[in-house]
Order: sequence, then structure tokens, then C-alpha cells
Amino acid sequence: MFPLPEGVDSASNVGCCGIDGCTSTLIGASLASPQRICYLVTGDLAFFYDLNSLGNRHIGPNVRVLLVNNGIGAEFKMRHHLVNQYGDRADEYMAARGHFGNKSPNLVKHYAQDLGFEYLTASNKEEYLACLERFATPELTDKPMIFEIFTTHQDENEALELMTHFETDAKHKLLGALKSALGESNFTTLRNIVKK
Repeated sequence: MFPLPEGVDSASNVGCCGIDGCTSTLIGASLASPQRICYLVTGDLAFFYDLNSLGNRHIGPNVRVLLVNNGIGAEFKMRHHLVNQYGDRADEYMAARGHFGNKSPNLVKHYAQDLGFEYLTASNKEEYLACLERFATPELTDKPMIFEIFTTHQDENEALELMTHFETDAKHKLLGALKSALGESNFTTLRNIVKK
């Protein structure tokens, strides 16, 4: 949804909408490049699916996990998803509502701290911003980090809608302003030149 700065690499596991071994992949990448900070942005279902990989005793301080915990498989609650046709009936069997501690404020915290991770948490924008600088520090820290953010699938759905339409809306506004400023014939001429 946005360009990455030069020098930043990105990889994504999408075997089953991203649930298959994302955390394990992060750990492998961090061990292969111990001087590079390696980030993972993951949801709670994918995180718990691959939780055992965090117990690896060789994990270094270059690991940073951003855990979006909404207590449900939010992918299945997005407006565009086919499962959405089942409404709330999909929650128990397809979207796994209430799994793994049902957004417990302590489950991941204790697990992370017991494994030697620095644990950060946020439940609103102010708490998120208060932790962001620490989590995104470009220096290696003493410990790997887990930043657990509690949210709702409704907020995520709204954010996704905004992000997917933002670029399109901005592009249309820019093209409209150009057309208005240049006039229809000049705009068409310019558009034909750019296409070539």
C-alpha cells in the first residue's frame, strides 16, 4: 500500500492468507542477518499458529514483532471476503472468535517476558504513539520486542477501506485539477503524450 525506503526488504508468507509460518520465517531471517532489524506485522491467529518459534534460544535482539490482536480472524470479517455472507455465524468455525485467551491482556505479555522479550502494548492511538518510537528505534536493543496492539476487526476493516481508496481518490482529484487547469483538449493531448 506504500513504497518501501531503499535498503528495506519485504517478504510475505501467503500460503493460507499469511498464517503459514510467518513468525518462523521472521526468526530465520533474523538469524541469517543478525545486524539487521527484522520486523513482523502479524495478526493474532497467525501469531498463535506459529507461537512455538519464539521459544528458539538463539533469537537475537534484532527481532521485532508487531502483533495486531483483535480476538478473531479479521480477514474473514472484511467486507470483500466470501465468508462475510455468513455474518456472525462464521465467527465460531471460520473466523475463530474468542480463541487463545480471547484478547487476554496477560497471555502474550507473560509469554513474551518469560522468553526474555521486551513487551509493549497499546489499546488506543495515544498508547500506540507512546510506544512507537521505542519499537521502531533503528538501533539494536538489548532484547527482542513484541508490541501487542489490541484492536477490533471493525476498526481494521474501516482502515483497510480508507487505505485502498485513498490513492484512487487522490489520483482522481489530481487528474480533475489538471483537466480543469489545462482544459479538455490540452489535458487529452498531455495524457496521450504520457501514454507514449
